[in-house]
Formats: sequence, C-alpha cells, structure tokens
Amino acid sequence: MPSSGLPVWYPPPPIGDVHVERRLAAGGVLEDARCPVCGYRGPMGGFTDNLRESGYCPACGAWTRIRQMAATLVEIAPVLTGRPVNTVAELAGVSDLAIYNTEAHGSLDAVLGGASGYVASEYFGPELKSGDLGPDDVLHQDLQDLSFDSDSFDLVLSTDVLEHVADPYRAHAEIHRVLRPGGHHVFTVPFIDDALLDDVRSVMTPDGAVQHLSEPIYHIDPVRIEEGALVFTLFGLEMLTKLAHLGLDTTVYRPADVGRGLVGGGAVFDAVKVR
Repeated sequence: MPSSGLPVWYPPPPIGDVHVERRLAAGGVLEDARCPVCGYRGPMGGFTDNLRESGYCPACGAWTRIRQMAATLVEIAPVLTGRPVNTVAELAGVSDLAIYNTEAHGSLDAVLGGASGYVASEYFGPELKSGDLGPDDVLHQDLQDLSFDSDSFDLVLSTDVLEHVADPYRAHAEIHRVLRPGGHHVFTVPFIDDALLDDVRSVMTPDGAVQHLSEPIYHIDPVRIEEGALVFTLFGLEMLTKLAHLGLDTTVYRPADVGRGLVGGGAVFDAVKVR
C-alpha cells in the first residue's frame, strides 16, 4: 500500500506483568529465559529499575532493548526470508540477505557478523568521510551521507542511534535511499508516546558548531567513552508522519514477553520502503 503521508495510529503500550517487573527492578532474576538474539536458555539477571536498559543475557550480553530489536526481527523474518526463525542467530544463516548495521559492536553485530551479506559501521567524527576506515579498520559512515549505492540492502538496523544525528531525517532519507524496494529499517529511538512533535534539543549551526536549545543530554557511547554522545532529538508522533512522507510505511512493535526477557515497555519501529 502506498504511503499516505498521514499520521499513523498505533496501539498503546501493552501492560506487562507488574509483579514480575517489580521483582526484576529490585534485582530479581528470570529463572528460565530464552534469548531471541543468540538462543541461550537459562537464568537471566542484571536487571535494574531501568528494565529496558538492563537485564543481560549471560551468553551474548544482550540487554532488554537489544532483545526487543531481536524479537522484532524474528517477527518480520518470514517477510524478509520466506521462512520463520526463532533467533537472530538463525537469521544470520540466510546467505542472500544484505544487512547493514549502523553499529559495529554489541551482541547483534557479533551474531550477524558471520553472514555473507553483512556490513557494519561506526561514526568516528567529521574528519573522516563515509567509506573511510577508522580505528581498528572499522568502516566509518555518516548516516547523513552514506557511501553505499542506492538499493543496496534488504535490512538496515539502528538501535538508539538516530537521536545522536544532527539531522535525523536526512539520515532517514539516506537509509531510505540505500534500502531496496520493500526493504526494512528496524530501529529504536527515544520515543515520547504522548508527544505530537519531536523535542529538538540541540542543532548544528552552518559553521559546524552545536547550539543547545535545551539542557544537553548525553548517552553512554562505546566510541566516545569519556564525553558520551549528545542527544539532538527526542522523538514524538511527528516522526511517523515524516517517515511516511519519505516513502516509508512504519509499524510500531511493542515486544513484551517475560519468557524472552522482554520487559519494561518501549517501542521498536519497522520502516518499510514502499516508494
């Protein structure tokens, strides 16, 4: 169905198992969890009161948000590959799937790294141009100006990355360009459920300086360990409308399954290139 450009309705967040989530937030352990990233089954702990950013798989290190990404990939796998899978590790065995991950670290990168059509990158700063090699020969890409050919990938992954891009919709447009028709961009961003508009907290001026419009927020960043990564945008419903105008039809997933360690709420977005 062609994208309408109209605001997208999506269901409210599911109500999780409150008693289980309270126990986990107090340091509890899931005794028999199944990781949708690597397939591990057994005890899973390390939860904090921020359930979505804690609770680690002992085998691959994935925390809740990464497992939510994985659960969404498992959900859409039949569309991508023509057959169901139970884990991202199984998805990696699909040899003809071209995948671009905007992060060259973490459990998703580790599990997908052996796939023949897999590419991953990091952003190392404005001194490099997209396509250059950064430290340890890791590919550098600026999401606002990707070096890949158009129609290159079946699947693009980004998990809490686009809030750190000065012009996130320029990045979305570039991701749309490199996706093949019908390709999927599966991603997470900080998303404010009841906000109509994005909260633009910082902008980049024409001379390349950062201008803060609100109190700056920094997230932990494995590349910029000391300073962290600046948050430019917190997203609202405006994002879904803008993606529709770019030619992306977006489905919002709310993965919730205690048995797979999917707790704490949160959304995963699946933006499909329809035009």
